Amino acid sequence: MALTVLINDSNFNISTGQNIAYVTTDTTGVFKFRFLMELTYKIQGITTPVTKTISFTQQQNQDGQAVFNLSEIYKSIVTPQISPSLDSDAPTTTTASQKGNIHTLPNFSDGDCLAFSGGLLENSTGYEAFKGVANVMTLKFYEMYSTTADGIPVKDPLGIGAITRTIFMFWGRGQEDEGVIVDFEPYKLDGTSKQYLSSNYNNVSLNKYDVKIGANEYHTIAFLNRCSINTNAETYRIKVQYFDANASSLGSLYINNNNVSGGLYDDTATDESFFLFAGVGLENLQKIDTSASPYSGTLPDSVAGGRDAISYYVVKIQNSSGTDMSARYDFNVVQYCSQYDQSRLAYMNRFGAWDYITLNKERTDELKVKKEYITKPIINQATGLSTYAAAQINTAYPLDVAKQGMMTTSVAPTITTKMFTDYLPEDKIEQIKDLMMSPQIHLLDGDNAKALILETSTMKLKREKNRGLYQYELKFSFANPKFRTT
Repeated sequence: MALTVLINDSNFNISTGQNIAYVTTDTTGVFKFRFLMELTYKIQGITTPVTKTISFTQQQNQDGQAVFNLSEIYKSIVTPQISPSLDSDAPTTTTASQKGNIHTLPNFSDGDCLAFSGGLLENSTGYEAFKGVANVMTLKFYEMYSTTADGIPVKDPLGIGAITRTIFMFWGRGQEDEGVIVDFEPYKLDGTSKQYLSSNYNNVSLNKYDVKIGANEYHTIAFLNRCSINTNAETYRIKVQYFDANASSLGSLYINNNNVSGGLYDDTATDESFFLFAGVGLENLQKIDTSASPYSGTLPDSVAGGRDAISYYVVKIQNSSGTDMSARYDFNVVQYCSQYDQSRLAYMNRFGAWDYITLNKERTDELKVKKEYITKPIINQATGLSTYAAAQINTAYPLDVAKQGMMTTSVAPTITTKMFTDYLPEDKIEQIKDLMMSPQIHLLDGDNAKALILETSTMKLKREKNRGLYQYELKFSFANPKFRTT
């Protein structure tokens, strides 16, 4: 008597993809048979990791089989990650007074400069509903039945034990053309053509991607780190090299991927560090503490001519020998038009990684105020004017003070903002599409990330043979109101 389980445990899973577990058995002659699945996942406590286990049973179909649809389960375990973890190598008893947002990496915890952030948030219990973008789960499958017709089904009656599977899963958006097993080979960083999980819109040539960024803007990348199902990935460090307008090198910065920098480099890892964020905007890089052991090289403001001399910089992931193990990502430093507002939007793409777009066209804000009133009589009509002496009325309602017959009981102000795009090329249109489907959108204002709700629900899309440039109007409301209701 034995179970057979078919499930994607040899590759990564995204939460809303086709996540199916197909279970069969050769057990016969028993009663009230059930397939039992126990799913155990981890959340971080303040001092020690906390595990949660949820159980599900499934009846046999007419062929003695069962299918577990795991996507509905996965979606309740992982969430968009909006703040960095405090420490990735172990939970810490020292909690920062307030976490920064994920976009402003590096994070600082217990005196450490953490350029990387793992996929599971620290202390993600209680009010912290966002558990993190990645989780490694243990799934155990058992037989459950009774040996008598009137008995009660029991778990694993013969004591054979469970069939155990380990699942590496992160938040993501499934697509129509993907099967149960998604091909993540292009994202496994074991060669020069491999990609990050973000910043991939503008593939200008073989193994080269272009990203536009302002000199003072934040930007993060996310990538699949080395782990037990990605053992060939060589993610030893990030190399950043600065160039001037003549393509002459201005210096380099090296960011080692280890537990001191908030990451991990281990081919046997079975924890949530298989999915890592890292800050790579010039504003992020300038915050790095180069006196710490994981870092070496030159900060942006320290190159010859300062940050303003940097025309572009290249971000690559390398192995321990200094060989490039990813495609080349050129971050071109742009000067935005001062005639328009500069609005830096961060949004979560289909892999749970943050992507960024800056809109530098017309922006309008609209204040809408809703008031609720009650009618307030000047005097008590029940007693009538005759009961009041003229002096009393004049004292209570002096003639030179404005009277208010309607009294406001509630004022609810809301602000919406409209942002207009330029006429967009194809890669930027793809960004707007992902922006519309993103579960999380942030407006970056200095070090602050303000959550937005995109109210625009439709957009005109280009077909393959259409060559016109499209312009879009995007209307947002603020998830956290600027003004409180009174």
